Amino acid sequence: MSLGRSIVEPLRRRPPVADAVIGLALGTAFVAIPILAGARLRHSEGMDLEITGADITLTVVSALALTQMRRHPLAVLIVTSAATLVSMAGGWQVNLAQLSVTFAMFGYALNRPRKQALTVAAVTSVLLGAASILLAGLWRGEWGRQDVVLWLWTATAIAIAGQSKRAAMTALEDRARRAEESREETARRRVAEDRVRIARELHDVIAHHVAVISVQSGVAEHLVERDPEAARSALHHVRAAARSVLTELQSVLGVLRQDETALPTAPTPGLVGLDGLVASFRAMGATVEVQVPAPLPVMSPAAEITAFRLVQEALTNVQKHASGASAAVRLQTQGAVAVIEVANARPPHPLATPHGAAPGPHDTPTGSGLGLVGMRERVLAAGGSLETGPTTDGGFRVAARLPLAQEDR
Repeated sequence: MSLGRSIVEPLRRRPPVADAVIGLALGTAFVAIPILAGARLRHSEGMDLEITGADITLTVVSALALTQMRRHPLAVLIVTSAATLVSMAGGWQVNLAQLSVTFAMFGYALNRPRKQALTVAAVTSVLLGAASILLAGLWRGEWGRQDVVLWLWTATAIAIAGQSKRAAMTALEDRARRAEESREETARRRVAEDRVRIARELHDVIAHHVAVISVQSGVAEHLVERDPEAARSALHHVRAAARSVLTELQSVLGVLRQDETALPTAPTPGLVGLDGLVASFRAMGATVEVQVPAPLPVMSPAAEITAFRLVQEALTNVQKHASGASAAVRLQTQGAVAVIEVANARPPHPLATPHGAAPGPHDTPTGSGLGLVGMRERVLAAGGSLETGPTTDGGFRVAARLPLAQEDR
């Protein structure tokens, strides 16, 4: 089996070489067998294997034509049909012509549209059928040559069946390829979504605490000589914020280093964590008013963490860009949605700092705008909407509308 496969596989990969081998092998067989058989088989059981010069010529022409069956199928069919007609007209039978026209018909029908293949098969069979009746039957009395028509249609039917099978296999391969491409595209999209999600988490984790560190370090710098106790308190907040950001950063990066079987099971931030979040801002000297209903509305995990992160980011922005301004956090339900609003008043001084400290050289508010972009993307991903903008009294307002869970509607 391995020997046969080692011979067939190279020929399957090189169709022109396979045609040349088939044509030359058949031509050699049709010339050599009658010569080698000799007189022992020439008249046994009505079999006449006497080969003539015309038979050799027709065999050679047919064999050479078959070597081009894949490259020029119609020309090969015409040449082999002509050789068959000559064979019928002259009464020569020991040649390759009749078999070669069957091979040529198969090769032509295998690679042409079905309608075209059937049309050519019909024309060829009518031509050869008429020739077999007129030239071989009526003229020479040889009525056994009509079977060429049956051979032609058998070859055509096999070719069309093979063509249909090949089309079905091509369709299956194309479907599998498109499915694989779709899976790869889905995987790439998920990777991109994960990158965006991780970027948001890192921003939310770091921005708040870094803002605390920046503000409180500025306070400590201005009060270190005038009010050491206040400066010491500010440095305490800096140390606590630095410790918190390191802890949360290690948690996020730890998730990235773990596989799915070792993911942490700690709960994600939610509405129940608002009190602790607001307390951390109040500890830095910020004035924050909170209005939330009791009990808290029921939201999906995605919407709940979005609400928490939105409040965190909004209050962080107040500390960064409107330090000293009072802020209000309000949560209420309106039908099937929860409205989370964070608004701050006009700051007492654009560059004021807590504890009445004078502004320093690094207190100028700066921002890339990515915080608001991240808020909007988070809210949209949770199925909600976001409104941001300045208020009439010179402050700023952030309001999100997030869907409630089914059981809370």
